[in-house]
Amino acid sequence: MSALAITPFGIIYIVCAIIAFCRSYQAVAALFAFSYLFQTTAVFSIGNTGFMPYLIAPILLIIKGLHLKKEVPQDVKNIQTMSFIFIAFIIIQSFFAKYFFEGNVMVYEQGGMETAIAKGMVPYHFSMKQCIQWIYLMLNMGGLISIIKHKNYLKKNFSRNLTKRSIIFIVVIGIWKYIADNFGGWFPETFFFNNTSYDLGNLSQSVGGKLRFTSLFIEASICGLFLAVFWWNVFYLKIKNKAIILTVILICLLLTVASTGFFGILFGFLIYLITKRNVKFIITLIVMGAILYWTALQLNLLDVVYDMTIYKTSSESAEVRTQIMMSGLKIFKETSGCGIGLGASNGSGLALTLLGQIGILGCALFIGWLFFIIKYLKRRKIKMQLSLWVILFGMCTSVGYLSFSIFWLELVIICCMQSNTIDNKTTS
Repeated sequence: MSALAITPFGIIYIVCAIIAFCRSYQAVAALFAFSYLFQTTAVFSIGNTGFMPYLIAPILLIIKGLHLKKEVPQDVKNIQTMSFIFIAFIIIQSFFAKYFFEGNVMVYEQGGMETAIAKGMVPYHFSMKQCIQWIYLMLNMGGLISIIKHKNYLKKNFSRNLTKRSIIFIVVIGIWKYIADNFGGWFPETFFFNNTSYDLGNLSQSVGGKLRFTSLFIEASICGLFLAVFWWNVFYLKIKNKAIILTVILICLLLTVASTGFFGILFGFLIYLITKRNVKFIITLIVMGAILYWTALQLNLLDVVYDMTIYKTSSESAEVRTQIMMSGLKIFKETSGCGIGLGASNGSGLALTLLGQIGILGCALFIGWLFFIIKYLKRRKIKMQLSLWVILFGMCTSVGYLSFSIFWLELVIICCMQSNTIDNKTTS
């Protein structure tokens, strides 16, 4: 039997969790949301499996909210009902796929994409990894529903403070790590990077002779997408020194040299310009672009950025991602649109991955769930919806799993934004 081992980070986290649970629902909600930043950090491990903070915090949040009084609006009930239906479908469909497709459909195994490509496609077999995906989904949706239902127990500035603290934390840790990696110095790597569920030997990602800006994330592309999404989060907030913060985020995004982040933020610019046509915004973009150009010139990153964007499609990593992504379409065809179960195959690009894993009906249910989320936001006139489109765009291009922690963090932030609509009244 594998031994249980608590990490040094886990000791601190457990103490913080106990304090938060004893204080208030808001304290647990803040712990829950902030936990999504620690993708590569385990609280404890059993054998080679690390348990992240965002597997623990939702349970505390749901328990803490059980005794709170609430009057649930109808649109929140719709989200809750749709979540139950989607989760039930995911579990039933996985057993259906096991019965009809096990051993008959070829897939790329979960794990590193390069490793999966090198090994080649193997026959699909039901595994515990799929059960873990069910748990992720239940905890993420359960935590999100709890925090929406008890939104009145949160302070009005909850989302704003969460956004500010998250981006400051990731940027400060990222700059510290980037300096230590490229110019020498101490960084507590084993404290933050201790999750044995990941291939931690693949953390040192370099381009142009320099290690990339990754902060606390397993890949520079994920860090880039986080920065792109949070750039838009900060853009919609009323805070001091906003222009400076936005410029710093862009510089950090440049240091990731991640096409996922570049194209994600450009997608946001495109949507905003089409819908708003704001001259002041265009002038601000020109100024920030000039600063970025000068920074890239000083760091000798212009050629690297060019290769990671314009010539990205011809790179080896792009070929690997494309091959993994297209396997989802192949699985979709081989299962006649039924899918082989959530988490049953490797994936890159959420749209094609979900088609191969949960099929037409599953994708329809997921889109329906998103529809109710967006309806909830529109009903309350929450303006930060562009950030949601940016992260969905980024996930459809490079992130092939529904348990993506930054996606759920973003949903918490935008769903908890305050609005003119009073949430404790029933809405149509």
